[in-house]
Amino acid sequence: MPEEMTPQLIGQETVEGATEAWGEFEGRQFRDGTLRLVTRSADLAIVRTVRPSAQPPLFSDDSRSVPLKDLTECRYVTPAGSGVAASRQDSVSYHSRDGAIEWSFRHFPWADGGICSGACAETPDGRHLLAVVPGTPDDAGEYPGERCVLLDSKTGQVIDETPLPTFSAFYALDAPFRQTSTFFLSAGQGQDDAYSWKVDLVDDRLHLVELASGMERVTAAQHDSVLVQDVGGSRLQVRRAVPDGTPHIDSEVNAEDLRAEQESYLTGDSGFVDDSRVIAAVGEEWWTEETEHFLFDVAGPTVRHRVRYPFPVGRDPKALGDGTWITVNGAEVHRWRIVE
Repeated sequence: MPEEMTPQLIGQETVEGATEAWGEFEGRQFRDGTLRLVTRSADLAIVRTVRPSAQPPLFSDDSRSVPLKDLTECRYVTPAGSGVAASRQDSVSYHSRDGAIEWSFRHFPWADGGICSGACAETPDGRHLLAVVPGTPDDAGEYPGERCVLLDSKTGQVIDETPLPTFSAFYALDAPFRQTSTFFLSAGQGQDDAYSWKVDLVDDRLHLVELASGMERVTAAQHDSVLVQDVGGSRLQVRRAVPDGTPHIDSEVNAEDLRAEQESYLTGDSGFVDDSRVIAAVGEEWWTEETEHFLFDVAGPTVRHRVRYPFPVGRDPKALGDGTWITVNGAEVHRWRIVE
């Protein structure tokens, strides 16, 4: 068994709706290299930004509360401009700080009646909005897949688009690097089918590179490396792109090797705590509500520590890449740091 380590608590805040947000792709988003927590309260979408400094308070003082009269119909809300952008059943819209719609991009409605979800994200320079929307059916009511579209943030005009091979999926869209128009898009179709892409914006054009598919998905990125997690929770790999672009497996950890004589599965989104360590949640099932957290070496399959918290925390940690990570338990949001 790995050595136990009690992390240092360096920040804590009470946030209404934190647990509900934490369980959704919308609720925890990396934008321009910074984690945003998006919660909902009545008809308000509230966006909080985790401070780049590890010093308290946990959140920056520039949180925004945007009133959206039809918030229950918004499947995905993300910060954009001084307000938010929202994905709905049949449109993507751009809202000012007071909730007014500046423009709306209409698309063919999602066919699932409200189960699946698109995603959207603004580029760091504020010029473009990426969004995943359904394809447009032909006369027979069929289409080859959904679409990733690039919209002008001022007008909602389509600048570019590219087809995706996915249908009626759940989408997550993250921008883990600062001041770059590089995004990581993931799609989940059911319990055993997924896709992940690296999305670059060059000269107002979308460039997608598939990073994983089938029973694998990308859960985090750091420099030229990505974490690829088995959809069923059995394996985690650190993959790095070598000079010719070919992915190379730097290390691999099997969930079944972590806890002696206990069935184990990786859950949630494993992440890079810093350049040398990864944090992952492990439970008796991949959907379990009770997990243990483990720290791994990036460069090798060594499990460094089993994290022993001083009090109960939530199921899934979210690594920030700066040596810290976030957990949510009820309305309490905590930020932790490794104790050497």
